[in-house]
Amino acid sequence: MFRYSPFMGFAANQLRDKALAALEEAAEQSKARPLVRTKALAFSLAYLWASRGGERWPFVTFWQAVAFDNDIGRKQGVNASLNAIYLALGVSREPSRL
Repeated sequence: MFRYSPFMGFAANQLRDKALAALEEAAEQSKARPLVRTKALAFSLAYLWASRGGERWPFVTFWQAVAFDNDIGRKQGVNASLNAIYLALGVSREPSRL
C-alpha cells in the first residue's frame, strides 16, 4: 500500500499555484517601478506555459510588460497578460490569491 509522506514533493497544482504567486508578486512590485527581470520569473513563466501549452503571447507579454518604462502601459500590460495567463491555465484570479 502507498503511504503519503510530507517529503514526497509537490503536486502539480501546488507548483502551479506557487508559480502564479511569483507572478502576482512580480505584478505587485512592478506597480512602483519597472522590474529587473530575473531567472526566477523566467522559470515561473516557462513552467506555467509548459504545464498547459497553448498560446505563448500572454507569457511573453507579461515578461515584457513588467519592465516597461511607462507606468500606465506597464500596469495595463501586466494586468491584461496576467489575466490571460490565468484564463489559459483555467484558474480564476480570485482576490484571495492576490
